[in-house]
Amino acid sequence: MRSELEQFRDKQFGVFTAEQVRLEYTRAELRARLDRQEWVRVFQGVYREATTPSTPALRVEAARLSMGPPFLAASYDTAAELHGFSVLDDQLTHVLGGQVSRSRRLIVHRDRIDPAELELIQGSVATNAARTAVDVARTANRMDALATLDLALRLGLSRAELAVEVAKHAGRRGRRQAVELIELADRRAESHGVAHQTAMHRRRPAAP
Repeated sequence: MRSELEQFRDKQFGVFTAEQVRLEYTRAELRARLDRQEWVRVFQGVYREATTPSTPALRVEAARLSMGPPFLAASYDTAAELHGFSVLDDQLTHVLGGQVSRSRRLIVHRDRIDPAELELIQGSVATNAARTAVDVARTANRMDALATLDLALRLGLSRAELAVEVAKHAGRRGRRQAVELIELADRRAESHGVAHQTAMHRRRPAAP
């Protein structure tokens, strides 16, 4: 990779845009590298090298670069990946923003968000742990939602923090499920959550 593009890549969690490529490569050179599968399209107009792992931070940065403003933050299961309590392995990327996604792998939510519910984690802006856990608890199937809550408690969230957060979600889809599962969640649980998370990290494919 040529030097200027390397600098962009290294500042952007391993991704680079078509506009950045064209500073040093022709369109034909870009196409050739894609055809040879040396570079991989992450989202519209954003690429990574095939040897670069598709981490949550990489996918969030790719979403930010692809969408542009008003991209806000990683959310739902992608935020849970960043916080370390995701149990899903579908590699969809969930973000908050105002644009419609062109990719089936990029899910854009237009949820209300208080800036106080955002934080920087692993270099990416994401919903904080309590907001993330409740969002997943509301929207995932019950088994995955409960496993996520178990892991969130294990990693330091308290049931009181979850109760305060879920109270903010009155009228939102899945709130009743979240309330029920917060009562059932157990940081000592060893079954589905830990086993699924371990298997997820073993099986997660490199491609986005």
